Amino acid sequence: MKVLNKRDLPEERPSTLDETGKRVYIFPEKVRGFFRKLRTLTQAVLIVILLVLPWIKINGYQALLLDIPNRKFSIFGLTFWAHDGPLIFFILAILTIGLAFITAVYGRVWCGWGCPQTVFVDGVFRRIEYLIMGSHIKQMNLAKAPWSGEKILKYSLTWILFTIVSLIITHSFLAYFVGAERLVEMTQHNPGENWTIFLFMFFITSFLLFDFGWFREQFCIIMCPYGRIQSVLMDDDSVTVAYDYNRGEPRKGKVVEGEQQGDCIDCYKCVSVCPTGIDIRRGLQMECVGCTACIDACDEVMEHVSKPKGLIRYVSGSSLKGLKAGFLKPRTAVYSVLLLLILSLLVINVSRREEIMVTILRGKDLPYQVVQEGEDKKIINHFKLHIKNQTFEDTLLGLKVSDDWKNENIEIISQKSDINIVAGKDITVHFFLKFPQEIIDGTGVKSIEIDFVDLQTNGIRSNRKVKLIGPMS
Repeated sequence: MKVLNKRDLPEERPSTLDETGKRVYIFPEKVRGFFRKLRTLTQAVLIVILLVLPWIKINGYQALLLDIPNRKFSIFGLTFWAHDGPLIFFILAILTIGLAFITAVYGRVWCGWGCPQTVFVDGVFRRIEYLIMGSHIKQMNLAKAPWSGEKILKYSLTWILFTIVSLIITHSFLAYFVGAERLVEMTQHNPGENWTIFLFMFFITSFLLFDFGWFREQFCIIMCPYGRIQSVLMDDDSVTVAYDYNRGEPRKGKVVEGEQQGDCIDCYKCVSVCPTGIDIRRGLQMECVGCTACIDACDEVMEHVSKPKGLIRYVSGSSLKGLKAGFLKPRTAVYSVLLLLILSLLVINVSRREEIMVTILRGKDLPYQVVQEGEDKKIINHFKLHIKNQTFEDTLLGLKVSDDWKNENIEIISQKSDINIVAGKDITVHFFLKFPQEIIDGTGVKSIEIDFVDLQTNGIRSNRKVKLIGPMS
């Protein structure tokens, strides 16, 4: 097993690969400091959200449910179906432009603070290794040592805990797609009864073990495309984790006669704690995920040598060059306007969406019929009613004329007095409105409102205006 030599990093290839392309293993040193505490808190909050969110209900529905096989989705109390697919465009656009905006302003802050790869590897899996195997030096020595009872025991215990954590993550992830309550029910039955879900769970658990337990930084460097496109999204005004070469150079041991030594003592502490094995002093690199470990490590060293903190810090390239860094620039302004526009369109579309969607069209036959009832003339209008139930529950609806018109002797005639609409389905019903001729006041047209009443709660779910038409005199 080849282990990273922090004082002999290659310049022409990633430090995690040797000259033959084989992997060089990294054992990052444990770090302490302000950003470490802040990242620990952030990771804990994100993990708790992942584990708890499927069990929270809003308006009686799971807070976040993406039931793809049944094509129904519950998002923070709102219910959506497959026909709401166009709304996905707005969500994807917001995520894409939002990520581009954040990268343009703060570099790879997502990678270092919010990416699941970083959250679980740094926040859970490495902590297990520190707990079972000890410090990075002990881990390195154990990896190089021949197999023994102690090595087998420690590795076995570590991977057992890795497996348990991976199973918890996988089941929590599945709860977002099959429902938390249904997931609990499935775990109590034979896997053969839910074979597809079981295989999916097995695959995801195996992948997490492979990725979080072994592949780790290789995923960020080799597989993730985000690191490769950051050069397009970032510029000199982007705030990133960077080394202040003006203050740090020349380093200790590299001072030319007549020059004043910089603050960097060339201790390689920043390399020792880096999870991707880079030297931040070489400038912005694709492998850097902006995790801030080097900031905390360097600050600790600066304290010990009585130097100001911040030799490595969040700073823009422009600031390091002595130029004024500008947050408001054409690119970020365009991102901001697009984000605001798309977010507004999403809010408008969601706010206009109804749980019970009602469409009333006039029948294709005669516009009206005049019938004689005793001494009175009545007019009949034919309408076609289309109702779509966009909730997850069956709904029983009734039609009635709104209260403003209840004394006008307007009668609703329909084959179905109670209309049952199955969850996620739609139904078409024909109905007639019969009313006295004097309602239209000789104008031939009168608008009234029809209420759609939930017969289970007696609440009005929707209402629509319809035009009554008849002879003008």
